[in-house]
Amino acid sequence: MARPPARELWERLQHLQRILEGRGLTVAVMGGIAVNAWTIPAPTYDIDLCVDLREEDVPGLIRVLEAEGFVPPPTAWIESVGTPKFREFSVSWPFQDGLIPADIYLATQPFQREALRRSRRIELAQGVEARILTPEDLLIYKLIAWRNKDRAAIDRLFAVQNQLDWAYVREWAESYGVMDRLRDAWRDAAIAPPPAGG
Repeated sequence: MARPPARELWERLQHLQRILEGRGLTVAVMGGIAVNAWTIPAPTYDIDLCVDLREEDVPGLIRVLEAEGFVPPPTAWIESVGTPKFREFSVSWPFQDGLIPADIYLATQPFQREALRRSRRIELAQGVEARILTPEDLLIYKLIAWRNKDRAAIDRLFAVQNQLDWAYVREWAESYGVMDRLRDAWRDAAIAPPPAGG
């Protein structure tokens, strides 16, 4: 995959925001860009968004995005991701001799809707503002995904964010059955498990 410079990512992120927010949708950045905003930055080369979008509105949105220069997915089908069956679709944009993906997650589950509600607008770069998910909500997503890169992102979050709302994290970790992963993450980061309710 071609690796776009940061400027290219910011321009495409702002383009997507204008399209989605112009349709009255609430949009928040998740994934690597959001993690970088809260902790020690690491290279990231794609865009991940959470949007309050209904499944029946996806085909029409894909047509709009295609008219704006984005490459649509092979079909209009929405994919289910991971055990929680998060719903998402991807579009891409041409860069050099490849395509750069933008994954758009539909906020269909209670956790996703709450994460979107809790998102905060911050400045990601000079002249680039966006709503991003909180460290707690990013942590929950990473605990659910639990790939090597997600565990590395958790380590980075823990290295900087030491005032997390652990009661909130526990609630959703228990709901998704990932408390054992949270305990492993605490152990790996040499963090004493916070008292229940704290």
